[in-house]
Amino acid sequence: MGRGICQEARRRGHTLRECQAGRGERPGPACDREEGPPCPRRGRLQAAARPRKSSYKSHTSWIYDVLQMSMHTAQHVVSALIESKLQLPTLAWSLTQHPAPSYVDLPRALTPAEVQLIQDEANRLVFEGRRVHVEVAELQAGEAGIDTGDADDALAGGRAAGRGLPSDYTGGVHRVVVVDGVDRSPCCGTHLPSLASLQTYLLPPPPPGASAPVRHHFLAGPRLLTHLGAVQGLLARTAGALSCGPPEAPERVALVVDESKRREKRVEEVERQLADALGAGLAEEMRAWTAAGGAGEWTRYVGRTDDTPTALPFLLSISSAFAAALPEAPDAPHGYTMLLSSSPSSQTPSTTTVVLLFGSDDKKVKVVGEELKKQFKGLKGGGRGTRWSGKYTGVWLPEREGKVAATILQPST
Repeated sequence: MGRGICQEARRRGHTLRECQAGRGERPGPACDREEGPPCPRRGRLQAAARPRKSSYKSHTSWIYDVLQMSMHTAQHVVSALIESKLQLPTLAWSLTQHPAPSYVDLPRALTPAEVQLIQDEANRLVFEGRRVHVEVAELQAGEAGIDTGDADDALAGGRAAGRGLPSDYTGGVHRVVVVDGVDRSPCCGTHLPSLASLQTYLLPPPPPGASAPVRHHFLAGPRLLTHLGAVQGLLARTAGALSCGPPEAPERVALVVDESKRREKRVEEVERQLADALGAGLAEEMRAWTAAGGAGEWTRYVGRTDDTPTALPFLLSISSAFAAALPEAPDAPHGYTMLLSSSPSSQTPSTTTVVLLFGSDDKKVKVVGEELKKQFKGLKGGGRGTRWSGKYTGVWLPEREGKVAATILQPST
């Protein structure tokens, strides 16, 4: 039978059963709760008593604790394996909020082969059910923490540099979490008593081109199961949208992406040809105006209705095609100023109309651009040289705003 409740456990409000667990007489989670340090005894510790709660609150609190314990224990194992197998220290880590993956920051990205190595080794330890326990050494009265060395020693020693305690530590005990045959690290957090309940690990590779430090995410235990369930749901939805089974979804997605790229290329080619035709048509109008005896500067406003998200590049293509067509009429000495606009087919007070102003005289373009901003309060823009572009927020109608803009283009007399 046990020896009764210890003084420290009585001070903290532990029951006799919980104190016995601290002496190894009853197995429990290899941790204390996070309210304070554990009883100064070596062995497994039962969770500290908390105020009585309702059944629902106690249930949800326990679920949250299991989720966090799983990821915290997994982080110890992942960091220890990466250091022992690859000689890479863990620079930082975070358990994050459920159900997001936790992560460790490393000096460099792991290769696919290294990721597979760490994952296989972690799975082997889970299959073996390695035990986790806590070793606690009581600090004597007046005894302070232990310096862990300077930054260079810490970087060279990896996790070994954290075996001591900070010099200003006053917690009363030195608490070390031990994963049998894998890792020994000072820690005040909560852990599972065994790796057997962590199922498996998943180490997705970081995005391409990540700079140091590189963040590697991992999943374990219940959080991994939640992740797999969510991924399965997304896969099923994708397969349903593509009218195929889940195994065929990746190939079908690849086909859709390839077809989308070819379609975008065809659209770009058609838009280029259309812009060339529109630009050449405007140049022909200017030549006809000149041939009819037009004097002074040629001005023109053209309003378009287009729902494309690339309205400005299309208008720029029209202006380039217009300028390219002008050398065909070297006998036209007149200058020009043009304004193009592109509005969506369905407009509201929050829709955006793109405008492009260009001409032969950069000073005239600048003056007209400033006048447009004065006339239309919802227009914001700017330019350089012979081109000026902007965006107008609100309803732009050719017979209203367009008519006013065309008036601004007219040369002053």
